[in-house]
Amino acid sequence: MEYIGFADAKTFVQISGVSKDDLEKHVYSNTEFQQQCMYRFGKNHKRYIDIVPAIKFIREKIFVKETELR
Repeated sequence: MEYIGFADAKTFVQISGVSKDDLEKHVYSNTEFQQQCMYRFGKNHKRYIDIVPAIKFIREKIFVKETELR
């Protein structure tokens, strides 16, 4: 079943371009990300990610800009 604007965790890896390991370690474990971008429909155990806000969240709050590393 597909939900417009949402992706399951597996598909989100393909859409975002972020590695599965980085998503699991740094993004999915972030409580703020879970509250703002992750959903479960009904009693389903499958996670769905709201694509646009999730990519924006990762870009603004998870990724480190190259200039910040210097």
